[in-house]
Amino acid sequence: MQQSIQQAFMTKLQSKMRLPKGVYLSPMVRGSELAMRELARKHGNASLAYSPMLRDHDVISVHQLILSKDNEPDQQHRFQSFKELKIDKAGRTDSVEETAYLLHETSSTDTSNVVVQLCGSSPQSLGEATSAVLDIYHKNCATLPFGIDLNLGCPQECAKREGFGAFLVEKDIDATISCIGSMRQAIDVYCSRVTTKPTLSAKIRVLDGGVDDTIVFAKKLKSAGIDFLAVHCRRRQKKHNGEPDWDAGREIVAALPDLPVVLNGGISCFNDVTLVTERTNCHGVMVATGYLSNHQAFNSTIQSETSTEPKSAVELASQYLDFAEIYPPPSYLYIQKHLRWIFRSSLQPENDPSFNATDWKDWRVKMWSFLVRPYLRSVEQFRGFLALYVQQSGNEDRVPDSILRLVSDVTFGSVKKAGKRTAREM
Repeated sequence: MQQSIQQAFMTKLQSKMRLPKGVYLSPMVRGSELAMRELARKHGNASLAYSPMLRDHDVISVHQLILSKDNEPDQQHRFQSFKELKIDKAGRTDSVEETAYLLHETSSTDTSNVVVQLCGSSPQSLGEATSAVLDIYHKNCATLPFGIDLNLGCPQECAKREGFGAFLVEKDIDATISCIGSMRQAIDVYCSRVTTKPTLSAKIRVLDGGVDDTIVFAKKLKSAGIDFLAVHCRRRQKKHNGEPDWDAGREIVAALPDLPVVLNGGISCFNDVTLVTERTNCHGVMVATGYLSNHQAFNSTIQSETSTEPKSAVELASQYLDFAEIYPPPSYLYIQKHLRWIFRSSLQPENDPSFNATDWKDWRVKMWSFLVRPYLRSVEQFRGFLALYVQQSGNEDRVPDSILRLVSDVTFGSVKKAGKRTAREM
């Protein structure tokens, strides 16, 4: 009798899950932190956003640290301590400390709209990490994230070395299914004592065996307990290059009528969103580098000539820095990554035959190199970089108010010195 009551309760919770349609911010290492998630929601039309990928063993370590501090009288100080990161001269942090920071840096609008992505290859470890994520959110926010996702598509060298992502799928599909089953069980058990139930999803790629093999795999994932599926419509070997296979995406969507499918790959603007959705009938689309390059490209109002939304690289970067000031990323490497994506086309113009990336007389070459200097660490310094860009380019149309006062007097040296001033103030 008790078991049937619990099953009915689970079904009721499951029925409340409403997966939004539209555009999803993809999980990105040093790219989908809280500042970027909030920016994408407010100015980029994102209906759902993913966290950066988190390793299962790091999440478990964070949870163990939290449990060890459960008896501390000042619980607020306990959570604040996880936001105090040690950053070395190269901008790197301890992976457990950075994971703790990412899990504790939240906002009222983020928690109910974030999917936390995990990676790993052990069913037991992934089950423990799933429970840990839920408990961390419940303790820190008194609520749970929208969902938890398993990375089954990462094609990078770290995934090959550690045996997760696309390499786990290629090595052992049965083990992959066991990982999902363990995560499903962890969610069901934890949520038997709370009033909300996060979704479980997986992000995969088109398998080497083709569409039919991918569909068979997707059906196994569904049977193991996922609520929706994200598919990068390229194979592992392609990484992020080449045209995505939207025909494969359409076939996968058609073969899974009871499973919402979100498609990913090469989507760079609002028009792409419309075209891919209409062509494949997918539930939604997922965007990575398109958001990094221009978050405004997914806002339909940007198409209007009278729109007051940012249209230049400086305006886009300034808008990101506004959010980075409110929600500081774990390291300045996050900010560098975002600004390099935003300024890439203007400072490294691939379509300009006269551009020489080794010509140091070209201000664009100097600026591109300056952007990754390890002494650029604070939001103030990166705003100085924007002012320097305006000055060097000679384009002073629609200069953001936050840097207007800096443009006339800024120099490479003054931007560097601003970091020393900030360090003294800290």
